[in-house]
Formats: sequence, C-alpha cells, structure tokens
Amino acid sequence: MAQGLQCWDSSGRLVVDLGDYNMRFMGTASLSIAAGTTNVWTVNFNGCRTVGWLIVPLTTPFSEFYCVPQNNSFSVRYTPTGGIQAQTLNFELYAFE
Repeated sequence: MAQGLQCWDSSGRLVVDLGDYNMRFMGTASLSIAAGTTNVWTVNFNGCRTVGWLIVPLTTPFSEFYCVPQNNSFSVRYTPTGGIQAQTLNFELYAFE
C-alpha cells in the first residue's frame, strides 16, 4: 500500500503533498568483468523493467558504476573512460510502485 502526507495551512490551502512508493527487494545479481574490457555490460534479470526498478551497485568505497534498467535485464556502465580492473560487482535490485 502506497503512503503519503498532505498538510494544509490555516486558510485551507494545501501546502505539502508528498507521495511515497513501496520498495520491494527483488534479488541480487553479480557481474565479473575482466581488466581492460568494454565500458558497458548487460546482466540478465528476469522480470526487470525499464520503469519502476532501481539497481544499486554495491561497490566500496565509492561507485564508478551505474545501472540502467531494461526489460528482463539491466546495463552496467563504467563512468571513467579507462582503467577498468578485473573485479566482481554485486547488485541489489528493487521494484517500486
């Protein structure tokens, strides 16, 4: 069930109208990349959609990667233009309504 908050001032005017989304954990995924490879990868994840999905890369100390949801997959993109090291990336996937 979605949630929200509405507040009115003393004149009856709506001054705050916040809606919220329900986030649902959908699962995890991982991607192993080799050093010196391309800057874009595709990870298959059944049920993923272009809207209403959030993919969070779990890299530390900060993320040089970002994700773009697609239908039944998501793309992983490397922000810098070079210097990719061999590593395994882990992701958490969430759907919201």
